[in-house]
Amino acid sequence: MKTWLMLLILFISHNIAFAMNIEEAINMAIQNSDKIKSQTHLYSESQEITKAKLSNLMPRIDFGYLFSYNIPNTSSTYFLNNFNIGAKYNIFNGFKDYYTIKDAKQEQRTQNYILQSNIADVALETKIAYISTLQAMDSLKIAQESKKLLEAQRQKAQQFFKQGFRAKNEVLSVEVLLANANIALKNAQLNLQYFSNTLSMLTNSPIKPEALEDINTNTKADFNQEDILSKVLSESPDYLHLKSLLQSARLQINIAKGSFMPKIDIIGTKFWYINGGNIARTSYFLQSQARIVFEWNIFNGLNDHYNYESKKLHYLALQSKINQYKKDLKIQINKIINEFELAKEQYSLASISLQQAEENYRIVNNRYTQNIATYTELLNAQFLLTTAKTNITQSKYEIAISRSKIDRLLNSNSIQSNHFLSE
Repeated sequence: MKTWLMLLILFISHNIAFAMNIEEAINMAIQNSDKIKSQTHLYSESQEITKAKLSNLMPRIDFGYLFSYNIPNTSSTYFLNNFNIGAKYNIFNGFKDYYTIKDAKQEQRTQNYILQSNIADVALETKIAYISTLQAMDSLKIAQESKKLLEAQRQKAQQFFKQGFRAKNEVLSVEVLLANANIALKNAQLNLQYFSNTLSMLTNSPIKPEALEDINTNTKADFNQEDILSKVLSESPDYLHLKSLLQSARLQINIAKGSFMPKIDIIGTKFWYINGGNIARTSYFLQSQARIVFEWNIFNGLNDHYNYESKKLHYLALQSKINQYKKDLKIQINKIINEFELAKEQYSLASISLQQAEENYRIVNNRYTQNIATYTELLNAQFLLTTAKTNITQSKYEIAISRSKIDRLLNSNSIQSNHFLSE
């Protein structure tokens, strides 16, 4: 009995959706994102690679063993054991090691910018899913209210028809509108289900739409395109990622230049020999050595030349990519600001229209009940009321989505829940 009770509790706790605000949703999505987890590992990998590259500045020490068998001749010794320790230290290779380490550190910064960009992407995706869920929930309420009003109108139309005050076409017209309202209601339900499932997938948590806390929508904020552009070019991880790639490409050019330079190494080797009589000797023909080795390639099929040219072309390609990014960024900022301003204007007008539509519907409904207004006037009033509610809901959340897109550009967060603000 206790086992079944525990299983029931676990099942219920797994399926219960608790109240959630947008800040919690974003944090849960970031923690749950495999995309972010993957990039976190890549960033950690770049840190380890940087540490590995530092070894290029260190000496290299090797231990060796050689066993040789010699066909006996006049000597009684027919096999030889050779032990050796060798050390090698590079003192010059065209600064390739220096630039390689700098490039590894730059790659580490690049991976960090990608990580920050991925976090911002997941945050934006979660914001849009959360906001869209709230909008779908409000749209569902509007559709339910519209259906309820039409059902009341149908009842009145049927009464008037039975009493002989109205023609049958009024009842049929309301029936058609009610059928359309049912379709709109079903569509609203499907939209709510879709966005709720999307948010649930992002947060890896069951979502109960009515448990989501509403957000605060600042309908009076203003933005300047040049200010946004300036901040993006100084703080955005997307742009800093491109700049980091450009810096890395410059370092790659310097590394390629190093191939044209000579290479100088200091090498030292110590040998020990044990002959067939197990006697350690150091007097055989292989002696312990200390050498300075100078190498300079003068021709390798122009491989270094073409590699150097390819690095320069890659650098130029990245420069062009950054220039194009700036152009696209200006267009994107202008589009988002226009969408934001349009949504603000729509919200302002919709707020006034809603008050007028509610008053108009109240008057027309009373007149229709008194058999003064026609059913056409009532249906028009109901349509205007539904449209006004839809417009204010749509514009409210369009403002929030536009703000979220601006936040993505600025790497900030201005969308907060009402509960968070009240604290």
